[in-house]
Amino acid sequence: MRRVLAGLLVAAVGVAWYAYPAAEPPTPVAHVVVGDKGDELASTSFDGPMVRRRAAIAIHPAPGADRAGIATELRALAAESKLGSLTEASFAVFSADMLEYLVPEMTFVLDEDVRVYDAEALMRDHQPASVAFYLVEPVLVHDLTFCVVPADGVTPEQVSQRQDAEGVLSDSLNRYVTDVQPDGVTVRYFGAVLGDAQIAAVRESMARAAGVPSDRVHVTANLPGPGVDLSHGVPDISEEPHGGH
Repeated sequence: MRRVLAGLLVAAVGVAWYAYPAAEPPTPVAHVVVGDKGDELASTSFDGPMVRRRAAIAIHPAPGADRAGIATELRALAAESKLGSLTEASFAVFSADMLEYLVPEMTFVLDEDVRVYDAEALMRDHQPASVAFYLVEPVLVHDLTFCVVPADGVTPEQVSQRQDAEGVLSDSLNRYVTDVQPDGVTVRYFGAVLGDAQIAAVRESMARAAGVPSDRVHVTANLPGPGVDLSHGVPDISEEPHGGH
């Protein structure tokens, strides 16, 4: 019954079971990808629908610029240009090579169907005056959800409180969204690709909070489609980075 409830809980938030219907994913040889800190390599076997290719914009604001104002202006420009939404993310989504050149103070990731060319055109033609410099680059991101149904006697509210108090999710994920539901808790993560060790740490923390084994914390993709297959290593997503003052 608990397994059935877990499936219903995931369905309730629009998370589909694509490549990994079981608690544990397949275990091929770990694949090397850019790490979540932007300065080291991590390995992940949570690929396929969980890993997506996106265009990302690195922003260096002018001195004294209003960052909230920049975000508002760029989102309005993206909507006006029919480029969808902009999602804030950590600078760690960018390649290590780019981060040697520029560590952005603001990072925005565009929707999946937006080309790097379109993102570059947006910035080239409408660069806000408060943006001193920008760079556009294709990136790989993790877009996934952790889901747990707690043990009898543990409420979803207690799970959320316990995992927040422990702090492992904050340390491992940085940015995430927790959703407390009648039957359990989901944690949605969007950002730099996570290593298997980080994902394991999150599952173990949520499991402790819920009073269940870590294999009862499911990891699912948030979007349909194949995503990025890392079974043969990291594909070449490189395009010549573009920038402007």
